[in-house]
Amino acid sequence: MLPESLARLRSYLATAAREHRVVTYGELMSKYHLSRGPALSRAIGEVDRLEREEGRLGFAAIVVRKDTGFPGGGYFCDDTLPSRLRRPRSLASDPRLSQPERRHIRRLQYEIWAFYSQSRDGALAVSLP
Repeated sequence: MLPESLARLRSYLATAAREHRVVTYGELMSKYHLSRGPALSRAIGEVDRLEREEGRLGFAAIVVRKDTGFPGGGYFCDDTLPSRLRRPRSLASDPRLSQPERRHIRRLQYEIWAFYSQSRDGALAVSLP
């Protein structure tokens, strides 16, 4: 995605986070003309990478499948996940989540919603004397 497209995607996801809601993969594919699979995963991954560089949380945990309300199985193939939750790539297309995976996602969703609710850009609000 081009930088301006990533900025629009980031803004859309930040708004969803501030509003304490999830976004479906289909919603992103339609709104940003992304194809299912690698193109969509790369776009979400790139936005999350840029967020982490700025010291913010990412959005991947609030991007979900319409049928399950959870991210797809590929979410759990990420090398940054705790090893107890990491899946082999061969299970990336399996939408069924274990209870520990579901708990992990719910916890992250609440953290993301709380974090991005703090201020407009997701940075923690600071009051100066």
